[in-house]
Amino acid sequence: MDVFKDLILQHVREFEDYFHKTTTLAIVVLDENLRISAHNKCFGTLISPGEDVSGKPIHSFLLPESRELLPLSDSKKEQSVWLIFKSRGSSSIPLQCHIYKIDNDKHLIIGGHLMLTNEEILQKMTIISNEMANMTRDLNRKNRELREASAKIKTLSGIVPICMHCKGIRDDKGYWNKLEKFITEHSEAQFSHGICDTCQKKHYPDLDL
Repeated sequence: MDVFKDLILQHVREFEDYFHKTTTLAIVVLDENLRISAHNKCFGTLISPGEDVSGKPIHSFLLPESRELLPLSDSKKEQSVWLIFKSRGSSSIPLQCHIYKIDNDKHLIIGGHLMLTNEEILQKMTIISNEMANMTRDLNRKNRELREASAKIKTLSGIVPICMHCKGIRDDKGYWNKLEKFITEHSEAQFSHGICDTCQKKHYPDLDL
């Protein structure tokens, strides 16, 4: 026996419980007159919440373009089709269905349903709204931090007039400034004074630094 079929037969009781309680798989059994003889909770919730639709013709819940698909022709034992149902609130509900012909003229319909209830939609919209609000707050915070950091940045650009002898720098007002003073005022750089080897030998030849 096929392993998959064997597994289903071994756990048929668990599958039966799932088929009754699932909210994503609509299951309907039709008698020879295409009246609903049985259905699971999912189908009842989709079509007419709180009401038992057993004994009613399936065509009363189908839009005109779907009614001609039932019953299956004598040459067909099964068929995969889209059936568009109408709920008690007159909204259309498309289900991707697989129809089986069972026990002569009876039919079994299994339809996949991935739509959400109004309550589930509201819950998901609330979650999405909260996430978007958090993202907006984070984005505003990062933009504020970026603006603050940008305001603190000082850069040197353009042509800087510098004395070829003393290395003094002339500012916009025409005053000459020491190199380190000019750079400190126009950038974030800070100076730490030391002495290079050449100057040490020149100015302090007797010191071993």
